[in-house]
Amino acid sequence: MTSAITDQTVEGTTNLVDFSQALSETTASTPAARTEALLPGITESFWLLVTSNALIEARETQALTMILERALPRGVSMALEVSWTPERWGLPASAAPTPEVLRRFRPLAEAAQLIRCDVDEAEAFFNTADPVVVQQRLPQLPAVLVTGPAGGLQWSIGGRKGRMNPGLVEDNDTFLVRLLDRLCSHPQLLGNAGPGIDAIADPDLLAEQLLLAAAPAAQRSSGQG
Repeated sequence: MTSAITDQTVEGTTNLVDFSQALSETTASTPAARTEALLPGITESFWLLVTSNALIEARETQALTMILERALPRGVSMALEVSWTPERWGLPASAAPTPEVLRRFRPLAEAAQLIRCDVDEAEAFFNTADPVVVQQRLPQLPAVLVTGPAGGLQWSIGGRKGRMNPGLVEDNDTFLVRLLDRLCSHPQLLGNAGPGIDAIADPDLLAEQLLLAAAPAAQRSSGQG
C-alpha cells in the first residue's frame, strides 16, 4: 500500500506509518521485540495506518495491540482500512466475516479515529453502509468514509456528512493516504461531535480537503493535467 514511514508525497509531509509494511521491514521476531522496534517511529507520527488484515496472524495482532496501548495515549491517531479478504482468513471467496472475525475486529474499530471501507465491507462489519450510523455506533465517533464501486464516496467527519460523485475517487489507497496527509495539517476537521447543530468541522474546508485528496482523478475527469 504505502511505504512504512512515508515522509513525502506530492502534498508534503505525511507523518504516516503503515503498520503492516513497517512490521514486514523489521527483523524482530517476538511481539514484544517488534513493539520496541516500531514504537519510536510510530510515536513520532500523526497517523498509524492499520488494515483489518493485521488481525489474521496472532503474533502480528499481539504486536499491534501492544503498540496501540502505548501509542494512542501519546497522541497518535489510528486510521483503520477495512480490507476484507476472506481467503486470507481461510474462508471461501464470498464468505462473510465470521463471529470470531467480528470479535477481533471490534476493538480495532473502537480505537480508530478514522475508518475507510467500501459499501460491502460496511454492511458486513457494521450492518449498514451509512457512515453516520457507523460513526454513531462507535465510542470515539471516528471519521468514516464509505467508498462505492464506481469511485463515489459517502462520509461523516467532524459532525459533518456528505457525498462525492462517482468517478472522483479513482484509487482508494491513494485517496486515503492523501487525505490522511491533508488532515495532518487540519486536525481540527476530525473534531467528533456527531451530525447536526453540534458539528464543529468547517464544511467548506472539509470539502476542499476531500476534493484535493481526490485531485488526480478529479483533474483527469475535468481535462486538467
